[in-house]
Parts: sequence; C-alpha cells; structure tokens
Amino acid sequence: MNSVWKKVSGVVLSAVLAFVIVAPGLQAGPVAGGQFKLPFDAQWGKVGLSTGDYTFAINHVTVNGTIFVYRDGRAAGVVRPETFDSDGSRNKKSELVFVRHDGKTTVRALTLPGIGTFYFPLPKQLKTLVAQQPELIETVPVASSGE
Repeated sequence: MNSVWKKVSGVVLSAVLAFVIVAPGLQAGPVAGGQFKLPFDAQWGKVGLSTGDYTFAINHVTVNGTIFVYRDGRAAGVVRPETFDSDGSRNKKSELVFVRHDGKTTVRALTLPGIGTFYFPLPKQLKTLVAQQPELIETVPVASSGE
C-alpha cells in the first residue's frame, strides 16, 4: 500500500511541475506583432502566402520565438526563425525582406525597430542561385507594435 502512495504522489508531483512550467506560457499574450500588405505570392518557411493583407504575432523575442501569421482573422501558418539578431533593433524601419529566385519569392528576414531582426532559412535550391537573378531582394513595409 505504501509503494502505491509513493507512485501516486510521484505522478501528482510530476503533473504539478509540468503545469507550473507550461501555464505561464499559455496565459502570456504576444509580445510583438504587426501587419503588412503582400503585393505578390510568397513563401515564409513552410507557409505559402498569397497576395493580400496579413497580421502576425510573436510570442517570444528570441530565436525560440514563434511567429503566428493570420489572414482575415484566420491562422495562415506558424513560422520559426533560424536566427535572431537583437543588434538589428537599431533599424528604423519595420519590414519584411524577400529574396526572389526562379519566379518564386521567399521571406528572408523580419526587422522590427527596438526588437531586432528575425532571419528565416532559404530554400536549398536558392543557395546556388544567389548571384544569378535580377531583382534579388525586395522589401515590404510592416506596421509593427510591441516592445
């Protein structure tokens, strides 16, 4: 009987610890966000974006941050940065930086003044094409809010 109580108390303790660790993250709202108008179709990580108006929310301003992308109030996708540079917080413009390749456009970076720059991975096939394309870089302004 005593060993059963030890097992039960161990399970209860584990559940309480898991709740204490996870609960603050569930209640926390986004720390930054913004909106942008996309004048062309693009790829952002594994998320395909068509022309239109979007909003986004960032849950952590670090490389571990997750960016939730919305269109018309509906979730369009979730993206995670490859790297984060807080020194980019000195930039005065909020913008998305796109790289064009083979008729496709991919988000490379999201810069937010006072926060930093999130960098996203490029498609594997792009690594060999970087210097071969005209109009390689394009930016889209972002109306941002947050820290």
